[in-house]
Order: sequence, then C-alpha cells, then structure tokens
Amino acid sequence: MIAFKNLKEILSITLQWEGSLKDFYDVAEFALKSEPSKKAVRLLRAKLEEKLVVLRGVKPESFGKTEWIRFTLDYKPEELNPGLDRTSEAGEIFRHLVEFQGKLAAVYRRIAETIVSRGQKELFESLARFKEEQGAEVRRLQENYRPE
Repeated sequence: MIAFKNLKEILSITLQWEGSLKDFYDVAEFALKSEPSKKAVRLLRAKLEEKLVVLRGVKPESFGKTEWIRFTLDYKPEELNPGLDRTSEAGEIFRHLVEFQGKLAAVYRRIAETIVSRGQKELFESLARFKEEQGAEVRRLQENYRPE
C-alpha cells in the first residue's frame, strides 16, 4: 500500500507502471498470431508512448504547491505487473491487458479524488480517462481477434 506521497513521487511511480505496460505490449505483439491484432497492439503501444512523452515532461512545480498527498491504493505496485510472457495465449493477453488498464484507471481516479489542487486533480483525471479509453480499445481488439 502506498500512502503520503508528493506529486513528484506519484509521477515517478506512474511512469514505472506505464513503462511496464509498454514492455507488456512488446510481449503481446510477439505472442499474438493475427497480423491485424499485432497492428492494433502496435497502435496501442504508440498511443501509450505518446502519453509517456507527455508524462516525462510534466513538471510537478507547474501544478502548484507540491504538498503531501494522502491516498491509499488497493494494489501494491508489484500487483500491477501484468505477469505474462511471450508464450501467453491471446485470450490471457487480452484479459490481463483489460485488467491492467482498469487497475491503473482506478488508481488514477482514486488519486484524483484525494488531491486538493485543481491542476493536479485534472492531471490524474485525464490519466484515468486515457486508461479507460485504452481498456475499451483492448476490449474491441479482443472482440475482433481472429487467430490465423
């Protein structure tokens, strides 16, 4: 459980989680057999990489006073690791991807609910929306998945 972190520390943890998701997309692309699914995973990874560039450029001081933020998480950071490898089946990959996106969205929403600063709140609300959009994209990908 994480509690009492400042914005800089929260952003650092966020970058680690998002980085592990990027690594996971690399594994998913290799493991999936369908070329359209591989293409979709590449697109999801590209969108994530764009968001990572933005996150890496966030200057905590530009979001107001970097006061201590109190929140608790339902997950330990290691529980957010998708835990798949290149031999994982497509169904397992999709399930873990949707689950991972949902967990991150919930974490970001929970952080946003506890933050007082409007700018910081908006930052985490936008991260939650981004994760929800990515989860929806993965569900569409799963519905259209046809192994070759």
